[in-house]
Amino acid sequence: MAVNLKAKQLAREWTRTEIESIVQNAMRQVLREEINSVRVDTRGYLIFPNETEYAAYLKTQPDKLPSEIKAVYIDPQGFRVRYSDYEPTPKKARALDAARKERTVSYKKIRATLKSRGVDL
Repeated sequence: MAVNLKAKQLAREWTRTEIESIVQNAMRQVLREEINSVRVDTRGYLIFPNETEYAAYLKTQPDKLPSEIKAVYIDPQGFRVRYSDYEPTPKKARALDAARKERTVSYKKIRATLKSRGVDL
């Protein structure tokens, strides 16, 4: 925040979380600007700037699993990510499908119940 010397306003005091947020956003922006094309890191991994290019590269190597390919992409938060080789067993796949089909309770109903019990939200 700028200080207007003519009006003799005092500079705003920043909280620790505000400063951390500003620094994190600046670092993410710098990383995004640096990583705008495919490059190779010191360990020999191909680093893709986004998931789309990474996925396109994986499609060029259908014989290999993602863990066998030395490639990662940078997600929107700046982390290095790669696809997993995990394939659920038939039993786990059925459990996941059943969980997806289960009825859910809306957050509005939960919130109303908590408020009725005296919980401040």
